[in-house]
Amino acid sequence: MTRAAVMYDFMTPLEVVEVELREPAPDEVVVRMAASGMCRTDLSVIQCKLPYPPPVVLGHEGAGVVESVGSGVRHLKPGDRVVLSGITHCGRCRYCLDATPHLCPTGVQAAIDGQDYVFRRNGEDIARFVGLGTFAERTVVRASQAIQITDDIPLDRACLIGCAVITGVGAVFNTARLRPGETAAVFGCGGVGLNLIQGALIAGASQVIAVDTDPAKLEVATRFGATATVQPTNEDDAPEAIQALTGGLGVDYAFEAVGQAGVIRQAFMAVKRGGRAVVVGVPGFGVDVELPACLFALEGRSILGSLFGDAHMARDVPRLIALERQGRLDLEGLITRRIDLSDINDAMDALDRGDGVRSVIIYPEVSA
Repeated sequence: MTRAAVMYDFMTPLEVVEVELREPAPDEVVVRMAASGMCRTDLSVIQCKLPYPPPVVLGHEGAGVVESVGSGVRHLKPGDRVVLSGITHCGRCRYCLDATPHLCPTGVQAAIDGQDYVFRRNGEDIARFVGLGTFAERTVVRASQAIQITDDIPLDRACLIGCAVITGVGAVFNTARLRPGETAAVFGCGGVGLNLIQGALIAGASQVIAVDTDPAKLEVATRFGATATVQPTNEDDAPEAIQALTGGLGVDYAFEAVGQAGVIRQAFMAVKRGGRAVVVGVPGFGVDVELPACLFALEGRSILGSLFGDAHMARDVPRLIALERQGRLDLEGLITRRIDLSDINDAMDALDRGDGVRSVIIYPEVSA
């Protein structure tokens, strides 16, 4: 038995209960969780903006220690410290062979086929979210989703790499491939947005403009190195302010980390001729975006989508840990509060209010 926070229905509090955990398949491992970040994506599922059928154990930003391995696993062993990745990849499909494992459809198909039912309570199967389910003290994951890490980074910080950090920094490094001297704007200064700011600065951006309606978040963005801030009151404010800050040009890259149609439009209007808007936030299903089509052809503007920072986790996780070790990537500053699993619903309410950056669940049985 293990303790887990289960979503039994949309728009209802999670229930912290004891659940059974099945044995790992040959290509899976059991992980005893040390820490799990709480992401807005989890809240979006609860609010039915990203419908994922209940019952399910949410959570997709975790780190822990391998407890046992399936019969076919060779690269991991009990005792290994791991960061968990929401990216499931098979290693055989066209996307994996093209070095874009973040696009592999294996995870979606596995959920459809019922392979994600790893928990059980009172005779009812319970799924793990995106192959993980980190809102549980122990979980079963595919070995390909467990990235071994070194002993020199605390697990309560390392867990953030699995979503907020790789999604933000990866969008800069892998999707945009921002070059030194280029300019950037970041729309939305939550957990992902702050990592977009960090990534742009590490990449050598000459200007990083933070955009948010919440002055408290802009203060945090400034602490993380934003060179200027914009607090818009309508859809035209931000593009106009960004143009003024860039000599009338606009930015090379505008990163949208909110997941709202209006903000995507603002990001598109904020880039210069030939600039690119990068959509990182996830809008709800059925949301459409209206853009002035003439600007694609007449000004060479474009839009890029970024999924999990276009990550190749085996490559990117060690790189991010190295940046943290060098003092160039701030993980500790992302953590607003450390909580027990029993406090998860209060932390979800805080997330919904936009209160703080990241709440991290600490599972006490594993040393961080």
